[in-house]
Amino acid sequence: MLINGLKSNDINAADRGLAYGDGLFSTIKIESGHVVDWTLHLERLKEGAQRLFFPQVDWLQLQQEIFDSAETIKAHPHYVLKVILTRGSGGRGYSAQGCEQPTRIISLSAFPEMYFQWQKNGIAIVQCETQLGRNKQLAGLKSLARLEQVLIKQELASKGALEGLVCDEFGHVIEACSANIFVFLNGHWITPKLDYCGVAGVMRKRILKHASIDVTEQNITVNDIKQASSIFLSNALMGIVPIVQYEDKRYSTEQLQRIIELQRLLVSKDD
Repeated sequence: MLINGLKSNDINAADRGLAYGDGLFSTIKIESGHVVDWTLHLERLKEGAQRLFFPQVDWLQLQQEIFDSAETIKAHPHYVLKVILTRGSGGRGYSAQGCEQPTRIISLSAFPEMYFQWQKNGIAIVQCETQLGRNKQLAGLKSLARLEQVLIKQELASKGALEGLVCDEFGHVIEACSANIFVFLNGHWITPKLDYCGVAGVMRKRILKHASIDVTEQNITVNDIKQASSIFLSNALMGIVPIVQYEDKRYSTEQLQRIIELQRLLVSKDD
């Protein structure tokens, strides 16, 4: 693990990422030393830092540390790199006054191999009772404040489920616990709007920008999920994963090969 460029597992106890979840993170796929979709991850980190009024981040230094870390595991075909940015240490209480140097944390971990089986065979999902709170100022950000996802993960574990559909307090479908969702309904692909909550995933952005399918962002209900003919999940690590069942609703495999082909095309267009 690197903390501010130095090998260490220790962080200042006064760091605001620890005290308040005052920070951002991104989880990145590494393929034989190559940082997959780095441009999109960097764009999201920069946007988040700007929206949270972070002090100046040395993006070139962060990029070099990430690339150097990826180089150390180039013998592995697939690996995971996580980058965390906090506002740093300083301030009194909630005030960020005096925070002038963000904290950079980079860690490496083994790739979840089960994702390859998920991509090939699809998975079943359940409906989560845990809801997402709405906050337009934080919508789309991948902030360190992930207590909702912690509760969702515990709910999934109690149900013996791999993933689940998560709604906001108004019943709008937003995402899964760890992934964005795409729905094929009435002959069109749609994905939830993330105006008030949810994480704007890197793979989601890549699909919206580069996929060979047209996708509309709109409000989605549970009834839409039940009426859909196909659904898939996406994130930067799992890529694209078809949903074969939601609660007692099973989905046709007619679109499955098209979804697999979409995954292949997106991989071939990597930067």
